Amino acid sequence: MNPLYVIPLFVYALAATLWPAQIDGHRRGRELLFVETLFVAAALVGGSYLERLVVPRAPGLWWGRALLIATAYLYVCGRGMVLIRAVLELPPLQMRRDEDRTAGAVDIARGRTVGALERALALTLVLLGQYAAVGWIIAAKSLARFKALEDREFAEYFLIGTLASLLLALLAGIGTRLLLG
Repeated sequence: MNPLYVIPLFVYALAATLWPAQIDGHRRGRELLFVETLFVAAALVGGSYLERLVVPRAPGLWWGRALLIATAYLYVCGRGMVLIRAVLELPPLQMRRDEDRTAGAVDIARGRTVGALERALALTLVLLGQYAAVGWIIAAKSLARFKALEDREFAEYFLIGTLASLLLALLAGIGTRLLLG
């Protein structure tokens, strides 16, 4: 892998994390996910063209691998919150966010932190090739929210959000493993 391949991915992940699209603004659900897919695809294509332009002297320079792994964590943990909220806003799901049901900013921050940690842990497990261990994340979250899962609307919201979060981490992890070769 040419380390320069990663630069457009890293730049986009950094920009997307620092300036996330607003769900409550102009872009909602399906539109945001479609635009996100286009930007990631453009970064991958840009990386492939950049890779052809410059050939490093030593194949597999360590900083390229480190930058790719940092990009995966940055994208999954930083941008992931916006993407998961976009999934929950898809019209067929018509799921309301916790912000709509609770007024506690502390609960919202905790939920976002748990989601980021969940995606980071799932990405780590995928990068280590421990796919079966990802199931333990769902088990741990379900155990922690056992009583709250009696409410059907919350249970569906929780399950869709968790599965979307894990899907993002799995896709990023598998993609990173493929790029690492």
